[in-house]
Amino acid sequence: MLDIELTDMISVLFVMLAVTVSILVTVKSLKSYRESKQALTLIIAIASFLIALAMIFLTLEKAFLSILGIENLGLLFGATATVISACAMVSFDLFAFKMAFTKRIAIYTAIASLVAAVYVIHWLIDPTKHVAAGEIQFLDPYGLGFQFTPFLSYLTMIPLASLPIFILFYYAKKVRKESSIKSKRAALLGLGGVMLATAYIVELVGIEEVITTGFRSLFVVSAFLFYYALFKLKEKE
Repeated sequence: MLDIELTDMISVLFVMLAVTVSILVTVKSLKSYRESKQALTLIIAIASFLIALAMIFLTLEKAFLSILGIENLGLLFGATATVISACAMVSFDLFAFKMAFTKRIAIYTAIASLVAAVYVIHWLIDPTKHVAAGEIQFLDPYGLGFQFTPFLSYLTMIPLASLPIFILFYYAKKVRKESSIKSKRAALLGLGGVMLATAYIVELVGIEEVITTGFRSLFVVSAFLFYYALFKLKEKE
């Protein structure tokens, strides 16, 4: 019989709720895109779908490593989650760029993609990658005195996760007088981004499991904020 801890069950519940809402956002955004052909709705559909996939593969990684003890599949799912989550972050960056800026979007997105690629490639090729205590961990391949891959994640993924938040809050302030609905929508999306980035950063840092489980509830909060901002506010216009 599988030994499943309460924290694991709660984590799965949070993730499944967040995945459900994220997929709902994806479906409604795709429907809206077919009607309006607005690029923003397509981008948010892609980003929401990618974040849902990333959470699914993250759950599979945890299940195969900490519960089933099948390391090869756990590492495979972990690698898949890493790649997809990086793509999701770049998609959210693109969404923020597209909403707030009209020029140089391609350049900004290319830079964000390059930063994400640096981290993902190093994660994939790091020869010190191994499984310990049901988690994917890394050693110090360059003799720097610290684990380089986690350090690289802080330098790359945390800024990528934070960037759209600042842009959305900036845009909310910028258009406040022009349109209160647009301003509120951007502010709520920014707040949802704060929740998503916080939960994601806690996953990267890898702190105490009980604390991490609590922070995973923010995935659910962020998904509902995105849904409300994108669709409920739109109905009031």
